[in-house]
Amino acid sequence: MKFICPKDTILKEVEYASNFTSQRNSLTISSNILLENYQNVLTIKGTDNKMGFLTSFPVFTDVPGATTVTCDKFLQVLKSLPSMDIEFSEEDGKLKITPLKESKSINFNIRTIPAEHFPQLLTYDESQFFSLSQRDFFDMIDKTSFAVGTDESKFFLTGVYFEKKNDDVVMVATDSKRLSCIKKRFEQDIPDFKSCIIPVKFLQILTNIGIGEGLFSLMITDTHIFAQINGHLIYSSLITGTYPAYERVIPNEFKYECKIKVSEMIEALNRVSIFVENKSKKVYLELKEDGIMVSGETSDVGDAKEIVPCEYSGDDVNITFNNAFLVTSLKKIDSDYFRICFNSSKTAMALFPEPEKDFIFIIMPMHG
Repeated sequence: MKFICPKDTILKEVEYASNFTSQRNSLTISSNILLENYQNVLTIKGTDNKMGFLTSFPVFTDVPGATTVTCDKFLQVLKSLPSMDIEFSEEDGKLKITPLKESKSINFNIRTIPAEHFPQLLTYDESQFFSLSQRDFFDMIDKTSFAVGTDESKFFLTGVYFEKKNDDVVMVATDSKRLSCIKKRFEQDIPDFKSCIIPVKFLQILTNIGIGEGLFSLMITDTHIFAQINGHLIYSSLITGTYPAYERVIPNEFKYECKIKVSEMIEALNRVSIFVENKSKKVYLELKEDGIMVSGETSDVGDAKEIVPCEYSGDDVNITFNNAFLVTSLKKIDSDYFRICFNSSKTAMALFPEPEKDFIFIIMPMHG
């Protein structure tokens, strides 16, 4: 096998492919990527047996062929090379890498494993894909993925729940202490599909490959999710398990609500966080009609207090929040104002953009 390709072109694709290889054992075939070079087209494949990647792009084919190479070292070599045309040739079980203009001074050789040892990627039915707006779908990912759980013992919370409800598409994430839910109605015709739990890594890779403009295609089976985006095919196993009945967590009505400017609250929380205990992460909000007192205290150092203007009419209420949860949620609100809605200081708190949009954040208050 022998082909010539611009370094920057192949580097970008190998960086994408590296997300689909096994990082645990560099000696296994799943740590390699497959390079198939035929008729001036290079196809790169990668899989760790749970996720898969495939892309093709033009190169100059000198000698057609296929082989596999350790992705990690291959990527390190490519990053080290100057931006120019690179010659890749396999000889005697090694992939030789040579920049054309530096052929006498730079040479790398990486051991290869024959292509026939590389596992087959999953097959799929092209007719089952449906189109979605990248911008809208990526917005759904952004509004939810930050709230997924990290506790592997609750593996069904480590992904994003995805379902179609009537004519809307819904995405939900929760770690049992906070919840984010967004609902969108796409311009594209979306067929019914079985609700599923998507690994957050797959969604993060999808947004990395995408450009946020135009359409991409999605397909969901009983066990896997597939996406075709910007000339790439990627897929992943779905997370098994029963997702919690998230709608039960969202109150149907609220007794109190308080309207606040997003930027003023974030700035106050950032200042007060200097005196928020690293371990407890507790920040205290005292709601009154003339403003919200935001405060934090570090027992052995000091404390901080700041009053933030608000629109509120109701009883004085003291609420304790996880500061990180509150700030992270507020940063996702793309409106000038938001509302905190609640029924008591000990029940679920809802954060809505003002004016109300298609998403809601739920945060459980902390004790004390």
